[in-house]
Amino acid sequence: GYPNRSRTCSAFSKPVLARIDPGSIVVDFSYSNSSSDRPMTYQHDAVPDGYPLRICFVMLHYARDVESNDPLRYLRETPIHSALPEALAALGNEIHLVHQFPRDQTFRVRGARYHFVAERGVVRQLSRVAGRLRQRDPALYQPALRTIERVRALEPDILHVHGTTLNLNLHLLFRQLGRDSPPAILHYHGGYPARSTLGRRLQRFNFAHAQRYAFTTRDQAQPFVEARLLCEPERIVSIIETSSTFQRRDRISTRQETGMRGEPVCLSVGRLHPIKDPFTMLQGFERVLEERPKAQLYLYYLTDEERPALEGYLATRSTLREHVHFRGRAPFEQMETIYNSADFLLQASRREFSGCAVLEAMACGVIPIVSDIPSFRAMTECGRFGALFPVGDASALARRITERPLSEIEERSTVIRSHFERRLSFDAMARQLLPVYREMLAERGRVR
Repeated sequence: GYPNRSRTCSAFSKPVLARIDPGSIVVDFSYSNSSSDRPMTYQHDAVPDGYPLRICFVMLHYARDVESNDPLRYLRETPIHSALPEALAALGNEIHLVHQFPRDQTFRVRGARYHFVAERGVVRQLSRVAGRLRQRDPALYQPALRTIERVRALEPDILHVHGTTLNLNLHLLFRQLGRDSPPAILHYHGGYPARSTLGRRLQRFNFAHAQRYAFTTRDQAQPFVEARLLCEPERIVSIIETSSTFQRRDRISTRQETGMRGEPVCLSVGRLHPIKDPFTMLQGFERVLEERPKAQLYLYYLTDEERPALEGYLATRSTLREHVHFRGRAPFEQMETIYNSADFLLQASRREFSGCAVLEAMACGVIPIVSDIPSFRAMTECGRFGALFPVGDASALARRITERPLSEIEERSTVIRSHFERRLSFDAMARQLLPVYREMLAERGRVR
């Protein structure tokens, strides 16, 4: 079973470093998540409703492209794993993040302790073989045995587990922790009900052993409810998938850095993939030019599946072509400056699990003009902060930009940033989560 320990409030000195293996690197320092390199600040308050909690964030997988990255760079580029723990630590809680990773490293940043844990060599070798045979990411087949051992040794009050569809490792986590496992919340980061019988059994088991399920919107949970894998929908809580540490900056100086110009400056960030519907975005911008002839559109993207077709469309429209700029992929460190060079973000996605680009843009005060899908509806509060248009409707997209004068952009930008800080920031997420954690503890009779 799960190790017993006193549930009274204790100093944050225990465990100092739970089961740190020989060869692990232990450091203590600070860094900035923001590409503008300004220190992040959180509002410090006393912990509401009782004593501080020992909260353990858990990530039982790592993407293939982190193999050559160090943990610090990884944290800067995935702020859900750094800024949210640190926001909760700023509220007086003891915070740990335990993350499966290619190599061991343990350190503390702004009150949160990070445990990056590598699996044993034989486990990683077998996962590589499985990945080659299945032609998929080897990390998907890597049992998180040492990672789970570290979680268990920390004896947390709450588990906040990222990912609802890491079926094997979630199963191993709940099996290893046993009956006395602390209450767990599963945080959705994409995925669908498993297709195989075994996969569905594992998902049903995993949902049954969690006390809460965090989805950006309840609509995202429906496939799991309808498949009878998530059998207690009353345990669903609406928490956004992630947020951003980007800051709003002066438009004149950032445009000097990026060379972006226009009245207005429109921006697209994301893959040029059919699911993002870049044609609707481009055709909507074409209609914007009819009333805003000085407008410019800048496209930044990770993949370019639709670029040949988009360029073919532009080849027959010389005027439009002069206003559209394919910028390609930009380093993460430059994205804050790019967002701050824009007035509007155009996003025509047909489906999104969350919408990181929209969150990053709103963090910088960029006005989102986005398709009317559940996650965007939630972020903009049904278009109150930004504007929504029906999926696939290029004319409606254009109207959302042209129906209000350009003179209002500065004021609207300020309102967008204020909304972001109040409802969508990591600080806001932390304050939303604390009452959820305490409800989970109360249900399990583990109130501190």
